[in-house]
Amino acid sequence: MDNNIEKDNSGKSSFSGARQKQHYNNSRGRGRQRSSHSKNRESPPEYRRQRKTSNQRITSWSYYHEGDVEIPEICVYSIDKRCMYEDTGCLRLHAKCTCQWQVIQDGKWFNFRNFHSEELENAFLDVTKDSVKITPLDPKLLGSSGRDMIKILGNGQWEADFENLTLKNLTSQSILTSKLFIRRLSTQSAAVSKSGKATKYEWYFCDSKKKWIKYGDVDSLGHNHLVPLITSDEIELNFSSDSSVQMMFNNSLYRYQLDFKTMKQKNLNTGKERSVRRRPVKKQSTKPNPRGKKENLPSTWDSMKDNDTMIKVSLDVSSQEYCDVMSQLLITVPAARVVSIMRIQNPFLWRPFQNKQAELAIKYDGYEKLNIQKLFHGTRHEFIDDICKKNFDWRLHGSSTGQAYGRGSYFSNSAAYSLKYAKQDSSGHCFLFLVEVIIGKVTRGIESMKRPPLNPATSELFDTTVDNVDSSKIFVKYDSQEYYPLYTIQVKC
Repeated sequence: MDNNIEKDNSGKSSFSGARQKQHYNNSRGRGRQRSSHSKNRESPPEYRRQRKTSNQRITSWSYYHEGDVEIPEICVYSIDKRCMYEDTGCLRLHAKCTCQWQVIQDGKWFNFRNFHSEELENAFLDVTKDSVKITPLDPKLLGSSGRDMIKILGNGQWEADFENLTLKNLTSQSILTSKLFIRRLSTQSAAVSKSGKATKYEWYFCDSKKKWIKYGDVDSLGHNHLVPLITSDEIELNFSSDSSVQMMFNNSLYRYQLDFKTMKQKNLNTGKERSVRRRPVKKQSTKPNPRGKKENLPSTWDSMKDNDTMIKVSLDVSSQEYCDVMSQLLITVPAARVVSIMRIQNPFLWRPFQNKQAELAIKYDGYEKLNIQKLFHGTRHEFIDDICKKNFDWRLHGSSTGQAYGRGSYFSNSAAYSLKYAKQDSSGHCFLFLVEVIIGKVTRGIESMKRPPLNPATSELFDTTVDNVDSSKIFVKYDSQEYYPLYTIQVKC
């Protein structure tokens, strides 16, 4: 390993960029070879004693504001903190997820906030979408690094164009530019990497009915004789190997040319051109639960034994499910040091929650009017199992928070706020719940309320009391069937 070290201008030892590139190139296709990226960062001695200097490269993380990296990829080893170059400056972007969206300004790339990156990614996964509007930034909900993005985007409306990889300003704010360029960073393609965290892509062409058809499938008109004699995986391998070289292929009648630069497929016999798209495949976070449909349980739940009433499942840090939870957490706690995220599978709490949604959907004439949100709740370690088994009970789990807005269970859309009520355990860890909550109709609460007051507009009770009707941060619930604890999040305080 000492051969990988060279002296920088200050005389300190550092891993060279060239050696990093060689290491990553050599590791392509070898999968998760943990031996070369072990957690033991105590060797060699020069690596251990190294101090950051003004000339030393610093590893960029996806939650930093600035995201310039020499190699525009996600470091696959950073996802589970096994990158041997983290302390000396990895050439790739470090992240807890397999992708990150960025925007460029004045020649520098900046990381979108996690919720924006998630919005872009969710839309990009859908091959039929060529654009998406992203949520305007709210300075009240952003941390310090998030507020830096305000300087670039302001708080107006922007629309991402996936075809041209641009961001268009839809609001008339003269101080901001009208268009910015964006890019998507991800782990290496599964075509050239056997890592379980590699990104799998599919290739599609637009048929005569404007439907996006995966290569190797029959088009929307059922023309079996026009199916290309090439698969999506073969195209991805050619693209990943050398995207500057045009690809030739046939079907039973025609010969085609695929241009990766223009993303066009040309019929060399007729001259007809069709648009082509390359999109990532969403990873399934868990094995499907075979009982899911039968018992009206989420299909993403892991299998449970017949005598299981509740289980907790640790999420894989590379899964989309883990990234989705992290995205919400990092909005207000951008530097959160997460130890674990556990999914709570409790059919005896889930079914009543689903039944209550169905009941209120009839009352309000549609599910979309229920205003279901994912909110946080901070608590003590000793309450975790009881809440997972029996749900929240303010009489047992809420004594430390006070009851300023009603005598019920308290939730917040700010993880930072909820962390104030998450007491450290003996290991210095704090615990949050991410909870799915039916908000419904709201009114401002007061301390003496044992239930929501009457809504004069409907002559029925409000569903939730809040701290501020116009800009709510605190939500108080009185019916345990109107919320379900989805995840526990363990963080270093």
